[in-house]
Amino acid sequence: AVLAADDPDPGLRQDARVGLGELDTPAAVAALGDLVGRLPAPERAHAAACLQPTPRVAPLVADLVDPAREPATPPDVLEELLPLHGRLLADGAMKGRGEVAPIALALSHPDPRVRAAAAEAFLAVATRLRELGQEGARRGSVLLDDLAAAGVDPRLVRHHLASLALYPGVDAASARDAARAVRAGASGARAGARMAVLDAGDAAEAGRWIFRSWYLEGLAELALGEVGAARRALDEAGRALDGVLAARGDQRDDASRLEHVDLLQHRALVEVALAAVELAGGASPGDGGVVAHTQLAHRLTVEAQVGYARVHGEALAGWDSLLDTELSLYRLVFTGVSHPGLPIGEAVDLQRALGCALAAASPAEMPGFAPPTGLPPAITDPLADPVRRALLEDAALARLDGLSERVEELTARLARRGGGGWERPEDELEELMLLDRRRQLLQLEWGSGDHEQGLRELRVPGSQALWLARDLREEGRGPEARAVARAMQEDLEAAGISRWWYYHGQSLLVRGDLAVGNAFTDEDEPLRAEEALLEAVARLEGLERQLLENGAGEGSLAPYRSLRASALVSLAVNANVKLGDSQKALGYYEDAYALRSDEFMTVLLACYRARSGRGDEARALLRIVRPGPQTWYNLACTYALLGDTEEALNWLEVELEEGQPSAAARARQAAWARDDPDLASLRGDPRFTALVGER
Repeated sequence: AVLAADDPDPGLRQDARVGLGELDTPAAVAALGDLVGRLPAPERAHAAACLQPTPRVAPLVADLVDPAREPATPPDVLEELLPLHGRLLADGAMKGRGEVAPIALALSHPDPRVRAAAAEAFLAVATRLRELGQEGARRGSVLLDDLAAAGVDPRLVRHHLASLALYPGVDAASARDAARAVRAGASGARAGARMAVLDAGDAAEAGRWIFRSWYLEGLAELALGEVGAARRALDEAGRALDGVLAARGDQRDDASRLEHVDLLQHRALVEVALAAVELAGGASPGDGGVVAHTQLAHRLTVEAQVGYARVHGEALAGWDSLLDTELSLYRLVFTGVSHPGLPIGEAVDLQRALGCALAAASPAEMPGFAPPTGLPPAITDPLADPVRRALLEDAALARLDGLSERVEELTARLARRGGGGWERPEDELEELMLLDRRRQLLQLEWGSGDHEQGLRELRVPGSQALWLARDLREEGRGPEARAVARAMQEDLEAAGISRWWYYHGQSLLVRGDLAVGNAFTDEDEPLRAEEALLEAVARLEGLERQLLENGAGEGSLAPYRSLRASALVSLAVNANVKLGDSQKALGYYEDAYALRSDEFMTVLLACYRARSGRGDEARALLRIVRPGPQTWYNLACTYALLGDTEEALNWLEVELEEGQPSAAARARQAAWARDDPDLASLRGDPRFTALVGER
């Protein structure tokens, strides 16, 4: 604390504040609170940013964000603390401490930084509630109503209530009711706040809310098995968006163009959902109505690609840029939650059928799915469709113009920063090199007059086969999961991997190997699992070598090294649990640790070494670990394996008492601990029984 306030070296002061945050003890939290109160800007804001989202900091945060506090907390500190307050609020840590008023009142604060932080805080609440699963969904029904009563836009509140009721799931009927309340006058059951009817104000804004209301209602009806009602609601959602799109916001500035891109993507989501409804009603992927919906969805995504390229000089990623979004039915319906009209098994089958239907519009973008047969080329080939081909040509030219502008801007910025010397930021030089190379390739390709391949490469293969493989595996349908992943790999290799999305294509192949390997592990075929997982590691090593040869920096290598670490951890689990070879497991894990050596991985490595009988090495690792919420449980396991019963029980108590956001979460963790073989040495100890209960 003394260093954080008084050392003459600003870097050391900053490091000391970070250290206080990582300690997360009562004394450290108090010291940070003192620093927030007496340091000048911007150091006081940095001290606030060092507070961790744990129950220990809740009283301090509640005091600092209290609107009635005297003296008032400065805006730069509120900017840091309000999102943290939102996270703690969702965790239940702020109960009894003036829960929702700080966010609601900060939304009308005179300082724009505070208003933006309040909006971020609300999103932190919604995001954290989703992360907490069904416990979060149940808590959200009360908490979000309280926020609406305190003055947060009730339309926004009801929108998130509807989303939470679909996933992680309270019930689809609640989702439908909340969705309807977005567009109609209604009273919150607890809040008592009358909602405004959407008949005034900005017509475009009203249209967006009406779209969200009908769209979420349509997904809820699908989850309830009400196909006709779902179709009617989604048709209304489409009409609402058509009215907003007719205003042609893309004709104004860049911000308006990007907003128009989002609207086009949302309109495409409506068509994808309508296709799913038709399939749920008994249609096949090749039926005319289904194909019409998926072809229109594809055209809309290509049109969005044009607008995005005009602003950013880059192309959207194809189906992934649409389906991996907050409002996608892949995020709200295909989620592993069993709904009254759509049990999990049926949802997985519907997901497969929808993948085949999407493949009808552009087979190369949906590897792993067999498109319906007998359809004309104008449907299955975007370049044989005059409308989509013209849009792709516009996107290609916009991309080339945008890349040229970015190269010129970055070159000028580096020249200004570098002056006459050579001291220029490595990451920006790497970015410039990659951008210029891509621009030159595009210019050569476009100048040759043969545009076919370049236009096809604008559309990137999607990841939906991997999502389906994951869900099949979770349903215990391992052979089907492996078949889907292998089909995706075969389709990619048969079509050829583009130079434009070469690394993306290789990543899909790697993730296919991981899906196959993990499915084999589940099926008690550890040798075949090891073979597939080692193939993933070999592919990744090859990718990293290529990147290094091309002069790539650490930033470009990081995603592939992280993926390789994940593959090695899967190999370690397979070796330890299925092969029963703790030494081989340790070797794989140590290779993973060499790629990623954060606190979590360090404790887990200590656990592997303790399990392998290398206690001294495990203890040496534990001495360099700074304990935190992500490591408490594995610390308990490691100390139990080392025979340090008292230390193990201490960390287990911290994990159960401080590391769990709710009583339900604590109960689940206690049940896991009761049967964890790493904690076997603690069984029979009265303190262990008191913590986790009887087996």
